Amino acid sequence: MIIGVNARRLEGQRLGVGRYIEYLVRHWAGMLDTGEEVVLYVREPLRPGDVLPPRFRAEVLGPRLTGLTWENGPLVRGARSADVLFCPSYTRPFAYRGRSVVAIHSMNEVESGTHPWWYRFTYTPLYRSAGRRADSVIVPSESTRTDISSYYGIGEERLVVVPQGVDDSFRPVTDPAILRATRERWLGADRPYACFVGKLSQRRNIPLLMQAFAEAKRERDLPHALLLFGPNHLGLPLDKLAREFDIVDSFVQVDGKVEEHSELAAVYSAADLYVSASAYEGFSITLVEALACGTPVVTVKRAALREIADGAALLVDEPEVEALGDAIGTVLSDDELRRDLGARGLERAKSFRWEDTARKTLDVIRAVATA
Repeated sequence: MIIGVNARRLEGQRLGVGRYIEYLVRHWAGMLDTGEEVVLYVREPLRPGDVLPPRFRAEVLGPRLTGLTWENGPLVRGARSADVLFCPSYTRPFAYRGRSVVAIHSMNEVESGTHPWWYRFTYTPLYRSAGRRADSVIVPSESTRTDISSYYGIGEERLVVVPQGVDDSFRPVTDPAILRATRERWLGADRPYACFVGKLSQRRNIPLLMQAFAEAKRERDLPHALLLFGPNHLGLPLDKLAREFDIVDSFVQVDGKVEEHSELAAVYSAADLYVSASAYEGFSITLVEALACGTPVVTVKRAALREIADGAALLVDEPEVEALGDAIGTVLSDDELRRDLGARGLERAKSFRWEDTARKTLDVIRAVATA
């Protein structure tokens, strides 16, 4: 059996879906049955350091076309020999006639303000169509399953919940020298900080997070800085906001590019707090990684954020400046609370393992291929 994978998200900086594919491949290596082969369809060759395990191969279909044109041209032609096509990033080629499994990781548009107005006229119809045409749809949480069934009109019997995971390399880093070096590397000085890790997407309310942090810092006289560890792909005016909120000397944003993803374990461990003000997440790999590193968490009681962190984090009801600022200040000024949240986070993270994610995903793909 040939399992084809639309693996174009492996190119460029690997965030979200790119990491998802990477971890699936790593764990599938020890799970394939005799006669099974995985073909990764890509636009350009994999990185020099990417060594595929036996019975895996990458098929380069050419970089001239991009996005949907690549998916509906070279990908469709390349995947003709596959028994099933796994589409891990929301979309499925319109022209593909074979069996398929689509992964839809989030349903952000159910919350107003999470995307530009035109999103509902572009991506929403595209994702709805992919979900309806796929033989099975993998979603990462119960909240996403409910939202997709209701919003996209897909029967729940075709929606399979497979939570995502955290790699074993994400665990508390306790070496003082490594923690100090991490703070100096990313902040330019050995000082305490709170962090958010991930793309600075609209739904993540970055300006609100910055203002809430500024309020907490001012009211509690905190020595902390705020580190935003991820690309500012929307071009948010971060410097202007930092001046407006009077945190210029306590704010750092970096693109978050590292040689190995496991380097982020030190980023989480060196932080006194991981905080997310997101209005909606279908799942949050970075939240689970923070929990696994024993980093205290403040986040919003919404969608999968609540499913993941309930009982292991300090939750606020809504992404609002006053509530979020109060929670940030409370955690950063209370050593005992931070220790308690860290311990609860470590225990909660045990429920999310990439090995389980990979096995359940492979089971869904096999079921579709042999139906």
